[in-house]
Amino acid sequence: MESSSLKIYEYPLFIPNQLCLTIKLLELEQKIFSFLLSHNPKNSIFRVAGGWVRDKILGNENDDIDITIDNISGQEYLKILESQISPNEKNIIKIIKNSNEKSSHLQTATINLFGKDIDIVNLRKEVYKQNSRVPDISPGTPEEDAFRRDITINCLFYNINNNCIEDFTKQGLNDLKNGIINTPKDAKISFNEDPLRILRIIRFATRFKFKLSENILNNLIITQEFKNILSIQRIEKEFSKMLENYCYYASIYLLYKYKYLEYFLDVEEYAKKNNEINNKVLVNSAMNIILIKSFIDKKNLFDEQINEIKNKQKLKLANYACLLIPYKNFEINKNNKSMTLSRIICTKNFLLPKSEINEISLIIEGETELINKMSNKNEDIFTRLNMGYYLMKYKYNNIGNIIKLSICDEYLNYLNNKETIIEGFDMNIINHIIDKYKKIMEYIKNEKLENIEHIKPLLDGKQIKQMFNIKNGKDIKKFIDILIKEQINNPNITKEQCINLIKNLL
Repeated sequence: MESSSLKIYEYPLFIPNQLCLTIKLLELEQKIFSFLLSHNPKNSIFRVAGGWVRDKILGNENDDIDITIDNISGQEYLKILESQISPNEKNIIKIIKNSNEKSSHLQTATINLFGKDIDIVNLRKEVYKQNSRVPDISPGTPEEDAFRRDITINCLFYNINNNCIEDFTKQGLNDLKNGIINTPKDAKISFNEDPLRILRIIRFATRFKFKLSENILNNLIITQEFKNILSIQRIEKEFSKMLENYCYYASIYLLYKYKYLEYFLDVEEYAKKNNEINNKVLVNSAMNIILIKSFIDKKNLFDEQINEIKNKQKLKLANYACLLIPYKNFEINKNNKSMTLSRIICTKNFLLPKSEINEISLIIEGETELINKMSNKNEDIFTRLNMGYYLMKYKYNNIGNIIKLSICDEYLNYLNNKETIIEGFDMNIINHIIDKYKKIMEYIKNEKLENIEHIKPLLDGKQIKQMFNIKNGKDIKKFIDILIKEQINNPNITKEQCINLIKNLL
């Protein structure tokens, strides 16, 4: 249960009640493991590594099975397997050719067994070169393979041959029992070898609600090695996974606290040309909006209509939009084109795919327009026509997130907090803002506007052209727009009434 003493950026710590130290295999897992043991000419020891073992011990299911083999490479095992399988077995196994350069380098074999993709790789040890994330790799012992991994709870093995759990670091099971995230060796050494582990550790800690060890906390400060070695692509992948997690606010706060967030959202290049762009103020605002959104998400205000929280992709995109709201009003001219700073960050800082950038931008634009409409005394959004047009433009499945972001933005403007991180909420003010925006969802529901974006004119362009002998495309579009307007205002209008409407207009 979440403690009332928790600060708004902290997550409630979780300690497992008990560990399942006897692995319970699903029927498919039993078939896969039996097949491997029956095709074992080199008397190899097969082990499942990493997350599958961790989750099984916690009593959770995980369908990502990675197999290690002790005395040959995955590719060598694959060749033996291909020569051994009988005609009767060809329908249960499929060899997958690896096009992934990293997998090829590691001599990883991928097979589809009983419809399940499985990676098989040799146990290995890794020696890292200075200023490189690419280690020298050679065959290793189970201990060496365990100690090369990121955190102790991911260092556990399940020995398929002996049907037992193996903890070669002598720390994994104990850390899992006590709800602790720790590195199998000194964190400073581990982070110098591969700085990406810092992001993975933060993600795992908030995902499982485990405590970070002192070993890790003492070495979390961002370093030049982190900035020099890691590619944007790898950073974005881990960052996106953080934003899919229900404790995203805690992940982002840890990034903020240890100076990673200001690095990810860096806009100093543009601040030199625009005195109003202040990187520190914008990062503080982004952090505060994330904290406000997490408060709203926890209250489950709008998820009865649209359950964004359980949809990882929608949660991720909404959280990206949330972080970027402070940057939305800055227009940057590049190559004779104007682009918002929020879109530039999506494109340059995170290298997000264009489809996701468009979705994020749509949410931000919808939030900006909604705030303007709600504060505009000369325009009433609470009419079927105005709400219908708004939903057609920004999509009903975005409206829950747009409303949340509008509340966050409006509450932050009320606080006018640009220098510090908020510690709590003025409940009278935030509830007043929430109640104001909740009326939008109530209105949409009462007016049955949930599917209005899919509305189609009862007379299409071809019919209008033939029935009224209209040849000008602009005139046809004008009549279609009129029909859409009438259908929004009057959902019960008939096709005959639409025909009479155009007749009268003509």
